[in-house]
Amino acid sequence: MSQVNTELGRSSTATISLGETAVRTLAGVASGAISMNNLRGKSNVAFTPDGGTSAGSRVPLSDFGILYASVQIDCNQSAVWTWSGGGSGSYVSVASGGSASSIIFEVSASPFGGFEYASFTVQATAGGITRYWSVELTAEDNS
Repeated sequence: MSQVNTELGRSSTATISLGETAVRTLAGVASGAISMNNLRGKSNVAFTPDGGTSAGSRVPLSDFGILYASVQIDCNQSAVWTWSGGGSGSYVSVASGGSASSIIFEVSASPFGGFEYASFTVQATAGGITRYWSVELTAEDNS
């Protein structure tokens, strides 16, 4: 039960019961009999937006904006973010291999007109769960 407490973000020694709502939600058992077997392999990790479950099933994210484009991915726990790619005028809030509960990808248009494009492949791991995305950003300065 200490591992269940930890997965729920609690102290490992906190008072817990199998019938409480948070434990049932983690186990995926809304009502009726519940056992420790229902909790095996379960994770309380959530990414928003959720990513693909393999590098071959990356979830595509994109943004197009005037002067600026941005995509943010959040996790309900601290995750290790690994990414590659980029482009002129691009910025990433977390270094590849760094840890944080969210990451922001941005690109800014050149102040002299035209557009900037950035492309990234991204993966994040938290609590033994890994997810994958592809991010494409385009910013245009039409002045």
